[in-house]
Amino acid sequence: MTIAIIDDSAKDISLLYEYICRYCNEHKVHASIRQFTQEKAFLYTLKTEKYDLVFLDIFMRDTDGIMVAKEIQKLNPRCQIIFSTSSKEHAVKAFRLHALDYLLKPYTYARLEDSLDRFEHTAARFTHYIELKEGRFQTRVLITDIMYVDYHNHYIQVHTPSGIVRSYMSFGNFSPMLSPYGQFLWCYRNCMVNMDYVDTWEDSDFILKNGERLPIFKSQKKEIIQAYANYIFDYVNGGTIS
Repeated sequence: MTIAIIDDSAKDISLLYEYICRYCNEHKVHASIRQFTQEKAFLYTLKTEKYDLVFLDIFMRDTDGIMVAKEIQKLNPRCQIIFSTSSKEHAVKAFRLHALDYLLKPYTYARLEDSLDRFEHTAARFTHYIELKEGRFQTRVLITDIMYVDYHNHYIQVHTPSGIVRSYMSFGNFSPMLSPYGQFLWCYRNCMVNMDYVDTWEDSDFILKNGERLPIFKSQKKEIIQAYANYIFDYVNGGTIS
């Protein structure tokens, strides 16, 4: 896996690097680790490189880590983010961005080990996919790439960050493909949203991180919003999410 550490404190980077190396040695994990003391240097590499995991300090010289995290999510949605900071002040904002964890400095190796164990568990989700017939060909779509699915003119439409995959089939035949994955919520008729891509909700819509809006059943709004809130609660508190 490829890891980036972004922190304007060389001392903090050195300690975190030591902890990560220790974890990789003890858990037999291979990792390529890049270190950045300036967020601009990291963001420049983000245009051409893909990171599996980023450790990000919230208080940076030129901008805050929350803004950097938003840029990471825009360019590399599957990248996991672990915030590290000396303040609890931004914890809520961090988890609103679906950060994997929030390390409060100073932290122990055991605390870092717990975060990396959680990452390995989460990363296993990237190997899951569904297979759909698109025209004459079979197309594989990673579960983590699916933002939402809707239905139009007899076609399932699977919306991903890179485009839309269309397959001629009924929604009733398609929906069981996503039923094993707890991040999908049936929010409207013939529409399922991946809650990992939801930024917030407003009135009767979910607002995705890319700005798109998805309607919520008015008659079931309370139950749907509660299901989303439960999902976020489990995510923040380390619950098991398929």
